[in-house]
Amino acid sequence: MKLRDSPIYHEKQSFWLCAKHSLNNVLQQELYTHTDLERIAKYLHELHPEQTGWLKFNSHKNFLGFGDYDVNVITSALQEHGYDLLWHDNRSDIEEADLGNSVGLIVHIQPDWFFRRGHWFAVKHFNQVLTTPVVPVTYVGQPRAARSSERGSHEYDTKSFEPGFWNLDSRLVHPEHIGDRDELNVFLRQLSKRNRVHVLLIVPLNAPSTASLSS
Repeated sequence: MKLRDSPIYHEKQSFWLCAKHSLNNVLQQELYTHTDLERIAKYLHELHPEQTGWLKFNSHKNFLGFGDYDVNVITSALQEHGYDLLWHDNRSDIEEADLGNSVGLIVHIQPDWFFRRGHWFAVKHFNQVLTTPVVPVTYVGQPRAARSSERGSHEYDTKSFEPGFWNLDSRLVHPEHIGDRDELNVFLRQLSKRNRVHVLLIVPLNAPSTASLSS
């Protein structure tokens, strides 16, 4: 069986554009392009030129233009579309974070040595079962009329995607199901044991924060 397009939007890794992939994956559409984030990084650089240091490089991105955007670019990009970013306070356990207003999470894995780059990835919650048609391999490339005559009104089987939290990391071949809130907590705790991790909540602008979050 050959799976048609997943109902879950999932961009794959390209260059060092994990920030772009995370933004689009968590909001489930292609809202941001490489050009958009380059524009934002340039604006932030010109807004505070004193922060560039003596080399005058743009500290918000890779100087070659391959991505590697920082959290300031992500925050500004979200605000352009009516969202804000709240940092989970790592002094509190992740189960204390109130996800009620959150439209998703962006997780940052910090580099643990000089030549290893940091990485952004998205986690998204879906409230209901998602389905997608599955096309038998024998039908691939056949005209639709030929398939319909063989299968009648029920043309394709479907594949279901369970509700709950999904890992939409752009380095994955396909999205991976995490599970419910308890399983998300376990997933993030295990990730924190192996890496220096920051969890960022994506919320509508002016959404209330809680004691376990810091902006």
